[in-house]
Amino acid sequence: MNLSVGIIGLPGVGKTALFNALTHRASSGGGRSTSATVPVPDERLQVLADMVHPKRIVPTGVQFVDVAGLVKGASQEGGLGGQFLSQLQSVTALAIVLRCFPLPDIGFGPEPAHPLADLESILLELQLSDLARVEKRSERTAKAARSRDAQAQREEQILNRLRAVLDAGHNARTAELSEADALAVKDLGLLTLKPMIFVANVAESDLPAATNPDLPDEGGVRPLLAEIEEAARANDAEVAVVSAQLEAELAELDEAEAAEYLSSLGLSATGLSRFIAAAYRELGLLTFLTAGEPEVRAWTVRRGARAPEAAGAIHSDIERGFIRAEVTPYDKLVEAGSPQKAKERGYTRLEGKDYVMHEGDVVYFRFNV
Repeated sequence: MNLSVGIIGLPGVGKTALFNALTHRASSGGGRSTSATVPVPDERLQVLADMVHPKRIVPTGVQFVDVAGLVKGASQEGGLGGQFLSQLQSVTALAIVLRCFPLPDIGFGPEPAHPLADLESILLELQLSDLARVEKRSERTAKAARSRDAQAQREEQILNRLRAVLDAGHNARTAELSEADALAVKDLGLLTLKPMIFVANVAESDLPAATNPDLPDEGGVRPLLAEIEEAARANDAEVAVVSAQLEAELAELDEAEAAEYLSSLGLSATGLSRFIAAAYRELGLLTFLTAGEPEVRAWTVRRGARAPEAAGAIHSDIERGFIRAEVTPYDKLVEAGSPQKAKERGYTRLEGKDYVMHEGDVVYFRFNV
C-alpha cells in the first residue's frame, strides 16, 4: 500500500527534529529531503528469521512528509502557507505536532506551552482551506444540479453537508459521509477528512512521567496531555507522545546503546515506535508476514482485507491467480517452533478467497499464473 503521513505544526514545535529522527535510517533521495520511507519496527521479523534463516529481512514502511511550518492565513494563500496546504493533498493522514514544553527564557521569561491553542489554530486553517474548496466546487455543481443532472444533485447534497460542518468550525470527518459519498468528493482532497494523529512533543525530562502514571509529574506535563487526549476524542484522532529531543539523540546511537539509554530513563520503547503504531491504528492497517529462505518480510493491508487483496500487496499476478492461502497465526508458529511443526500440530490452515486477514498472520499464497 502507498501510505504517507504529512507532519505539520506551527513553527518551532520540533516538527522537523521529529522528522529528522524518524528518517535517520530511512530511504530518501539523498541530501536534505522533505519525504522519506520509514521502516516500521517489528520484533516478529527477527523471530521468524531465526526459524527459517532467510537471505534478508524486509520490514514494511510508511512514507513521512515534512511540511514547512503553517502560518496564520495560509488557507487564504496569505504567503507561502498556501503551498504547504497544497502539499498535504496527496498524503494519507496528518500528524499534527504540538509543543508540550516551555520555550527558553530569552529575556521575557520562559514561554509556556499552549498545545490546545496551537491545535485550534491549525485545525482552523485546515477547515478554512477545506471550506474554500467546497465552496468553489459548489458553484460549479449548482449549475449542473439545476439542469436536473442526478449525479450533480447528489454531489450538491454532499457538499452542502460538508459546508454546514465546516461553517460550524468542525472537521469534515464529522459529516460522517458514507464510503460512496466520500469517494464522490475524494478528488477535492479535503484535509479534515483525513485521519489525524496529535503528536505531543514533550521535553526529555518529562517523557518518563508522560508515559508512566506511577512516576511523579514534576514538570506538570500530564494535565496538558489530558487536554490533548480529550481533543483527540472530540476529533476522532489518535495521540502519540514523543520527545523529539530524545529521539534525535537516540538516532545517533547504535541499537544496543539506544536500548541502554532508554532503559536508564525507565523506558522500554522509543516514541517513534509509539508514533508509527498510532499511525497504523488511525489508518486502519494491519501487518501480515511471509517467511521463507529468500526473505522474511512484513506487508501492510487495510483492516478487513481478504486474502486475495493481501496477495495483491505482494504482486498483482498472485492476486489474479489466487488459489488458496496457507495461514498460520504468528503466536502459534512461535509456539510450534517451526513452520513444519506448526503444520504437524494443525496450526496451519488452508483459507479461500473469503478469508479476512488478521494481524500477524504468517501466510504462504498458492496461485496459478
